[in-house]
Amino acid sequence: MASSAKVAPIKDLAHLEEAHHEEEAPSDKIKLESLFEGLGSFGRFQQIQFILICIPIAFVSMHVMSWTFVVSSARKICNESNETLVGGCQELAYSASDRWEMDGNNGWIRATVQAVYFIGQMIGSFTCGVMADKIGRKKVLFWCLVLQVTCALALIVAPTWWIYAIFKAGTGFTQPGIYGVAVVLGIELVGKQYRSFIAVIANVFGVFGGILLAVMAYYIVDYRLLHASIAIPSLIFITYYWIIHESARWLVSQEKYDDANVVLCATASMNKKTVPKDWANKMEKKLDVTATKKKDSFGVVDLIRTPQMRKRTIANFVMWPVTTMMYYGLTMRSDVGGGSLFVTFVTSQLMELPAVIIVALLIDRLGRKIMYSGSIFTAGALLLINWLTHDMIPNQYAVVMLMIAKGAVSVAYTVMYTYTSELFPTVIRNTAVGCCSTIARFGAITASFIAFFLVDRFGRVVMIIPFTIFAICASIVSFLMLPETVNKQLPDSISEIEGNKI
Repeated sequence: MASSAKVAPIKDLAHLEEAHHEEEAPSDKIKLESLFEGLGSFGRFQQIQFILICIPIAFVSMHVMSWTFVVSSARKICNESNETLVGGCQELAYSASDRWEMDGNNGWIRATVQAVYFIGQMIGSFTCGVMADKIGRKKVLFWCLVLQVTCALALIVAPTWWIYAIFKAGTGFTQPGIYGVAVVLGIELVGKQYRSFIAVIANVFGVFGGILLAVMAYYIVDYRLLHASIAIPSLIFITYYWIIHESARWLVSQEKYDDANVVLCATASMNKKTVPKDWANKMEKKLDVTATKKKDSFGVVDLIRTPQMRKRTIANFVMWPVTTMMYYGLTMRSDVGGGSLFVTFVTSQLMELPAVIIVALLIDRLGRKIMYSGSIFTAGALLLINWLTHDMIPNQYAVVMLMIAKGAVSVAYTVMYTYTSELFPTVIRNTAVGCCSTIARFGAITASFIAFFLVDRFGRVVMIIPFTIFAICASIVSFLMLPETVNKQLPDSISEIEGNKI
């Protein structure tokens, strides 16, 4: 099944996979979108491939949030009643905080380790985004899976906190190469009517991973065993080299028609469709007037070189760090409004399920722009109301308000991946998502110091007020600067964006 299989030159394609080709008039021109739609928008091939690339997202989610539990104070468990109490019980748990003394004046170490993780994400976002457009989505996904497993296993035996932080950064480097590439690969895999569900389904796998992490952390009280329970099952992903296909859309954009033909024939075989005979020679070529060199010359500079691309890039560079800061901040300190860490964390994760259901039901009806702008504004407004009314309402209502705000941020976070992937063309799509994710890490790093250090020192106000202001700004910028992409054809070249409104 591997997409690297050898095939004959393109002039001999008519003799390949005869069972899956059909005769067409030589004068017929084939549009790229029509070719993919004809093979099934979301057939069995797409369903299997997409589910396979989504499974690692659950493990990515566990790695992102594991520090919340790894560094938490050891629980003291009574031998008689097995209840969690403060005193009079035997200490049975063992956390990283206990091992490396991160409490009190050393609280900055907790924030630093998580910040280093997000620095790894920052480097990985740029590197993986660019490389996925240069060498392919599948290769980046596979090597990130290998690196994630390697670093995850090393976390178990790290002798010092700073060595632990380095390996933690390694797992962070792989996050955008797995989650980000999986979303882009999924969007390029299916027809336009199913694109909106890709980030939604991917996020469901992330929610499942977060809930599973909390359950495991409750019962596995040694942080090293917790890491082992995440890392060891991940070894199965090494098999992905042989079972995951490259994006046919990317292969066509790179004029690798022989490799694309292998993927298209596999799609046709599983979906019980037919590939048009000699399709590559009949492909309607799209001349990209913005290209000054060869097809592989597109890079980061193309995100800002032309007016419409520049406008979209600037807007996304505001949206991504704000949304990411709020998402991780409200997750890592889900108990900022009070309550048990385990209960509030699971509740926070569960709030993402109605969020993704809302996205699934409304994203194609209301559109990407109004969904993102409205949800991030709602989150900011709820945080402001929570702060203003905190001393006037019962604590449980304040907690519920924060959970709803987290749900609204989850809506914005889910929509953002789909929206950004549709705003940028195929030739630079992963680069765009990667750069946006890179900028987003500044928000995540800020959230780390706020959640693990500043809140403990100065109180919840240092989280609520900045989050509120930035959320409202992101809402205004996205609403005023970006076009709607719902039910529009996925752009393949920069000239399509500069010459036409999508």
